[in-house]
Amino acid sequence: MKLKTGLSLIAVFSLVLLVVLWMLSRTPMDVYSYAEVNYSDISSTITISGKLSPKQEVEIRPRISAHVSDILVECGDNVKKGQRLVKLEAIPDIFALEEANAAVELERITQRQAQTDFERAQKLYSGKSISTKEYELVKNALDVANERLTLALNRCNIIVHGSSKRFSEYDESVVRSPIDGVISGILVSEGEVVSPIGKAVCMVADNGPLVFKGKIDETDISSFKTGLEVELVLGAYPNIVVPARVVSISSFGSADRGFTQFEIEASLTFVPEGVELHSGFTANAKIVTRTAEHVLTVPEKCIRFDENRLPYVLRLTSAPGNIRHQRWEKVLVKLGLSDGYNIQIIAGLDEKDLIQSNVKHTI
Repeated sequence: MKLKTGLSLIAVFSLVLLVVLWMLSRTPMDVYSYAEVNYSDISSTITISGKLSPKQEVEIRPRISAHVSDILVECGDNVKKGQRLVKLEAIPDIFALEEANAAVELERITQRQAQTDFERAQKLYSGKSISTKEYELVKNALDVANERLTLALNRCNIIVHGSSKRFSEYDESVVRSPIDGVISGILVSEGEVVSPIGKAVCMVADNGPLVFKGKIDETDISSFKTGLEVELVLGAYPNIVVPARVVSISSFGSADRGFTQFEIEASLTFVPEGVELHSGFTANAKIVTRTAEHVLTVPEKCIRFDENRLPYVLRLTSAPGNIRHQRWEKVLVKLGLSDGYNIQIIAGLDEKDLIQSNVKHTI
């Protein structure tokens, strides 16, 4: 009887123990997924925004204050160096004009006196009453007076008309193209007032192939050099990649919202069939700055940093299949190149190591 009672108690205790163990095995717990360390190729890339532009584009400003009287070209017109683009009607400076007119009157008085002296000397020289030297001095004085009067009149013409009769090729009342090219912009309208310190009258671009122009931050400038390959994706052709190559990097930076940026220029090496390019097209440029082949890499999201800002990972030390009893060890690592998704491991891990990701599951 006592034996049966003891066996019953043992059976009940075993059953309870099994139930408790079963319940413990069903208790929800957090487990982590992991990633494998593998060899792969990795590239560091930078993407910048910019647009297609002519290699050279010149803003043309007037040299005088004037009204725009006539616009002689239209956007898209091909022009030659020296060709007339815009006619101007000068706005005289009243004070400068008064001074110039006064100077003309003084020079006229001087010229009339020199003319009278010359005529008198000419008669005396014909009668051999004065020497050749004295005659030449009076004649030279008349020549100087005539020249000074001409200069004074030219100053008046420049103030009133923007040009002088003597130097018509320097007619400031006409805006001319400084290069062979195409009109890329007319920035004024007829009747508008323009000045040398105001906005440009028009823009002329060269006829050469378009180039990509964009800006990079100073933090990336050390990674750039001429000759780097570029993949351009144009806003007008989002599914087509246009190859290009970096040909220049500006030596001078410009401040933009507190950051210093440098302009880069890339020439297009090939234009795919069916792609028609226009100046002003927006584009994103993907530029590979560095590459590393057959190196150990892990997902960048697996990298953690300790209180001293040293990078580390958690390496799995338990059996990969024993997910309810995962064990991890902290391993300091030395990092290399990153492409934004994967990162190179220079030291600390071996191929096939399993490291903890930041993805957590509850089971």
